[in-house]
Amino acid sequence: MDNNDDIILTQQQQAAVDSEAHAIVVLANAGSGKTETVARRVLRLLGEADRTGRILALTYTKNAAEELRTRFQLRAGDLGQLVTTETLHGFAHALVQQHGTRIGLQIDPELLSRDEDRAELLTRWYRSQGLPQRVSAPDFFRQVDLGRARLESSDDISNWRNALASLPAVDYPALLDAAHELLELNSIRRQVLRTYSHLIVDEAQNLSPAQYRLIRDILGEDGDGPSAMLVGDDKQSIVSFAGADPTLLQRFVVERDAQLIRLDENFRSAQLLNDLGDRVAIDLGHPAGTADPHAALGALGFEALADEGAEGEFVARWIAALLETGLPAAAVAPGESTSVSDSEIAVLGRSATVLREVAASLDKLGIPYTATSGSADWLEGTVGQVVLEIIALRAAPEQISTRWRLSRLLSVPEEELTTVDSVRDRLANLNDPVLASVAALFDAADAAELLERLDEVTVPESASVSDQAAWEADAAELRSAWADFATVTDTNERSWSNFRRFSSQRQRGASLTGVQLMTVHKAQGREFKAVAVVGLNDGQIPDFRARTPQEKIAELRTFYVAVTRARRTLLLTRAQRRRTRYGNRASEASPFLRYLPDK
Repeated sequence: MDNNDDIILTQQQQAAVDSEAHAIVVLANAGSGKTETVARRVLRLLGEADRTGRILALTYTKNAAEELRTRFQLRAGDLGQLVTTETLHGFAHALVQQHGTRIGLQIDPELLSRDEDRAELLTRWYRSQGLPQRVSAPDFFRQVDLGRARLESSDDISNWRNALASLPAVDYPALLDAAHELLELNSIRRQVLRTYSHLIVDEAQNLSPAQYRLIRDILGEDGDGPSAMLVGDDKQSIVSFAGADPTLLQRFVVERDAQLIRLDENFRSAQLLNDLGDRVAIDLGHPAGTADPHAALGALGFEALADEGAEGEFVARWIAALLETGLPAAAVAPGESTSVSDSEIAVLGRSATVLREVAASLDKLGIPYTATSGSADWLEGTVGQVVLEIIALRAAPEQISTRWRLSRLLSVPEEELTTVDSVRDRLANLNDPVLASVAALFDAADAAELLERLDEVTVPESASVSDQAAWEADAAELRSAWADFATVTDTNERSWSNFRRFSSQRQRGASLTGVQLMTVHKAQGREFKAVAVVGLNDGQIPDFRARTPQEKIAELRTFYVAVTRARRTLLLTRAQRRRTRYGNRASEASPFLRYLPDK
């Protein structure tokens, strides 16, 4: 077991590691060594002679769960297998798969993970009931998902639950409801108590009331459940649109009489960047950190460009210069390397659209990059997506949403895809020779064999370069996903169903190299040597829809997260004119630029 003893913990970090309190809340500033503190506490708990159960570590995103899992395995050796690391929804899904029949669900109930599948079911259900669909599907689910996250009730929520039951199926918010219902059963509660002796929740500032309820269900009301440590930073709570409530951390302190420990120091960011973060933190109601001045001064810059194209070109050239000549010597600590690799650079925007010009300029310079996306657009090409649907079909042949998806991908009527055999036969008879070759994969005995046989999918030389490249990229991604899945899954658990669940949660970009282009929300919990934040205009950051005081504070927290991702150099940019349907129009600078030292 590697204890990494060369890292000396602060008094507050050590207090969090050593605490014997049954409930702890750690409020951790950006760059305050939160992950190392969590790892040290896990190592201590694993090393206790009287340890009686597993440790359950829950995180907000799949990427964060994988990072924690890897760290525990490297640091704890074989004992790392005694730590279950999952997302909140992943834990709920596993519970439902194991026990869902106890509350009337089917074995391995159908999970509608794609918005288009949910929209399809919504339209069909309203039509079957003879009811008008008053709003568009995106608007409907925006309100329904937020209401469920906040544990609210409404006619639309009831209608959607009835629609799910009619299939029957669940979606991600419904997994939390089902897990809550299961944990109200004494037999399930006793099993959880026997299995887990400690619970750790990372990024707890992002908990919604529905997720907080799941945490309470795991812990129980009478104090006989696992000990708990919630770790978070309410200054970084930036997903209020999904129901996150940063006040739940303080509520947990009161309800559980939890010990409150603050990690105020920022060890990540150089001095100029740390000072910027402190100025924002003060306006968020938090005191500045008390650490000694950082050994590295850092570099902080701002540039206003003529338009969005010029902004993208400037940022791309800035990245090219970093890759060629490295960081300025004045920005790093004495003796620290100034070199920067492409994967140590990130470009962040409030939305994905603001990153397009940067991507185009990086393409022109031949600089590799990854634009991180979610599971809904995980694979690039049609062929790869069809292969993924074959896996879904083999996992659960009766689930109708898979046939909906195949119908859309293949432009084939749903009525021709009623069984596994009919899907295989329809594929084999398509005029597209590439898709027709995919039909042979149906003969695979299991998911492992299917992944081994991906080379049988034949893309002719006459196909377009983009089609060829898309399949090569998708095949590589599928193989990588299987390798990661096999690493964290016992042999007897490598089923069609489990690989499908793993794939549905996987986010593209986690294992890819190159400059990282991502939204601020995707960057939460990440850090990079060099960061550019683009689109610093009023209406972009802060978002033009932020009207109420609470919404404006949420936007300031988004800005705080953005500017605290960098370790050594931070560049902020804006376009003075933006494209609109009426031509280029002048834009106003973001009011958050006032936090820069010369503003």
